[in-house]
Amino acid sequence: MVDADRFEEMRQRLQARVKPSRYAHSMGVSQAAEQLARIYGVNENDAAVAGLLHDWDKALSFKQLRKLAKKHTKVPKAVRKNIPGVLHAYTAPYSLKKEFPELTDGVLQAIERHTCAAPEMADLDMVVFIADIIEPGRTFGDVAPLREAVGEVSLEELFYMTYKATMIYLLEDDKAIHPDSLITWNAWVAKREASEGGCFGSVSAGDASEASEAVGRRALTADAAPSAAAPDGAAGATAHEAAAPEAVSSPKADGSSADASEAACVRNVRPNGARIITIE
Repeated sequence: MVDADRFEEMRQRLQARVKPSRYAHSMGVSQAAEQLARIYGVNENDAAVAGLLHDWDKALSFKQLRKLAKKHTKVPKAVRKNIPGVLHAYTAPYSLKKEFPELTDGVLQAIERHTCAAPEMADLDMVVFIADIIEPGRTFGDVAPLREAVGEVSLEELFYMTYKATMIYLLEDDKAIHPDSLITWNAWVAKREASEGGCFGSVSAGDASEASEAVGRRALTADAAPSAAAPDGAAGATAHEAAAPEAVSSPKADGSSADASEAACVRNVRPNGARIITIE
């Protein structure tokens, strides 16, 4: 566990390392990740730390990232050359382990997966991925339905919605898509279709009052914190990273425009207070 003093040291070092807009974004992701973790029963300390440090290597130039990725990762040459916007996620575990050796493998994995994700995502991975999109500083059009879904759907469904929104954005904006992002998308579509009723999650017993309290705690709205400046350019980055800019055409999130299967979902409650959805 990272104690308060160490977290403050990490925060100060991040602030000195990255642009003010990147720092504001990182603080927003840390806040959002901690709130998501509280709602969905994930380690809050790990979520806050991973959210804070997820863009640590955004301070590096593409030239530096390519060199670091070539030496310390298995990222293919074509990706290093053509989609450099994803490289900071892959190089971060190496960089951060040197700076903060106490970081757990789970935290480092969540940071590594915050751009392209993976066919199999740990809960912490999903929390950080989602937080990077819905943090309070994000103001692009259709982020609101994703925020509204927090605590109303399962963590898996919320991740699926967020990933779908970013994939749509990339396609509509003619962005390059990392090959791993396509593999991940196909895997999650298959898993969701195989789930009961075509939705992630199933009916579980729980206390509805706990769910209401959890939803009330989330406070993931654009007014919850000062708006961060638009992230550094990551054109054609991933099924996630390129969806981040605030003043661009927004992803089409699964909210009011949800497809028929999602519209038919009914809300239920998990024992930990987080709501889930299933098909009735």
